[in-house]
Amino acid sequence: MDFGSFGEKPVRVLLIDRDRGEYTLIGQLLSSLGHDAYELTWCWQTEHAIEAIFSDLHDVVLLDYQSDPAAGQAILAKAVQMNCPVPIIVMTAEMDRNIDREAIRSGASDYLLKGRIDSQVLERTLRYAMERKIAEAKLARLAHYDPLTNVPNRILFRDRLSRVLERARRGQQTVALFFIDLDGFKQVNDTLGHEAGDELIRTVAERLSHCMRRSDSVARIGGDEFTVILEDVDTTSDIVNVARKAIDVISRPVMLGGQQVFVGASIGIAVFPEAGEDVDSLLKHADMAMYQAKGLRGSAYRFYTEKMNVEAMNQMYLEADLRRALRRGEFELYYQPRIALDGEQVAGVEALLRWNHPVRGIVSPADFIPLAEEVGLIVPLGYWVIHQACADMRAMDARNVDPIHIAVNLSFKQFADEKFAQTVGNIIDAAGIDARRLEFELTETAIMSSVEDIERCMQLIRELGPTFSLDDFGTGYSSFAHIQRLPIGALKIDRSFVKNVITTHDDATIVKAMISLAHNLGLKVIAEGAETGEQVDFLRDHACDQVQGYFFSRPLPFMDLLDKIQRTFFPATSAAASLTL
Repeated sequence: MDFGSFGEKPVRVLLIDRDRGEYTLIGQLLSSLGHDAYELTWCWQTEHAIEAIFSDLHDVVLLDYQSDPAAGQAILAKAVQMNCPVPIIVMTAEMDRNIDREAIRSGASDYLLKGRIDSQVLERTLRYAMERKIAEAKLARLAHYDPLTNVPNRILFRDRLSRVLERARRGQQTVALFFIDLDGFKQVNDTLGHEAGDELIRTVAERLSHCMRRSDSVARIGGDEFTVILEDVDTTSDIVNVARKAIDVISRPVMLGGQQVFVGASIGIAVFPEAGEDVDSLLKHADMAMYQAKGLRGSAYRFYTEKMNVEAMNQMYLEADLRRALRRGEFELYYQPRIALDGEQVAGVEALLRWNHPVRGIVSPADFIPLAEEVGLIVPLGYWVIHQACADMRAMDARNVDPIHIAVNLSFKQFADEKFAQTVGNIIDAAGIDARRLEFELTETAIMSSVEDIERCMQLIRELGPTFSLDDFGTGYSSFAHIQRLPIGALKIDRSFVKNVITTHDDATIVKAMISLAHNLGLKVIAEGAETGEQVDFLRDHACDQVQGYFFSRPLPFMDLLDKIQRTFFPATSAAASLTL
């Protein structure tokens, strides 16, 4: 709360006292000091006192300490424990100075003796208490924040890291500590002077603070040394991405004294609990890793543990390979039949993306799709998939396979491309296929990330001809109200529900409800992950439209799929295929 402006607007006083007479008296005394100088609020119910104190509606509190000393002491203790942001003045019995002094030791800003309060005493006490609170707040900030950058200093950093580690131990979470040292700072300081050096430090602190999550904490612990606490990180990949982001923002040019200046950063990373379980060991090990990073060429990061360095290096190599994979034609679509349960005919195929890495072999989509999203490759990769699906559709037509509708499951980032609808239209035109044979699959998470924007994009795509289905239904947080707004024609029940549909009553109930609700909305239902005859029979008995899974077929290369369809199944007159990245 800003007490510095109390001279320009009314001082808001909260009185906590059961005695109406006391409220009347304090009100009269404040009114005599000026009609607009004070605003008085009365809280006569002690059970609501803490809520009133922390309501951010008052500048100072007058707390009755006489009529019920135990209640007054409890309120004061609770307020102090919760770091009360406003000063509290207690009002005590006239002759009990021991209670007065005890209240001050307990955290009260000052005390007033009932029976001796007049307007001048009251005003002086209120003003003094607020001015003292302002001074205390300034001193506390100076003690815990770096005055140059306004980010936490070493003292507050250690306190925050200690608290973060306590939470991490209870929740068995991972915490990463960055120790950042600027490369080239001394040269800037020596060449352009200390004022330029200070401006550079301020700029780096601001950039680091803006590029981190709200849960992360940036601190300056030395001249050109910073720390960052990353709380609740899941993987080495997550940590690496933040380190790269930090290096990127620090390495951007800075204008100092009319000239462009560049500095770099060396980052040492220590991860709890592998690299240490307390503040001192983590800080020491992050510092050691930073010096290892200093030995590398250019801005770099290093983990304290070699295992994480290997993981980070493998990710770097995988990213480089991923960037080359599209140019080298290393991606391929596999297809898994989707079966209509009313006649066990092929009602479509789901296409699954595979990466044929020249050294690693087949790389799982779970390993490279998240990486593609992180490094900005998911959009071009998504366009490649649409293009290849259309090419396979055209190849099927050339082999006189019944028309197959192909759906592409896209990342939500694809919809952020302003030219998405236009590009899809161009791909369809170039392939010479009927746009109505395309079906785009979206996950609930993708839709809910930006419902209105994605709805607009879906409507544009729908006007071109393709249809939509909702993938992995039941694992996200969409509602049927949202589904009704969107041009969706089918729901795909996630395999996690199908897996236990025979053995778990709750999953069976959920699947039956999904099928019933979807049909009431006029939507088709496709169940994923059907691996046993019992699962297929259950889905058939409860009117599920289509299933896919290992019970009927594994994913197959394109030519093997055509052979299996011709040898094993009777093609449906209207088949649908979907693509999952």
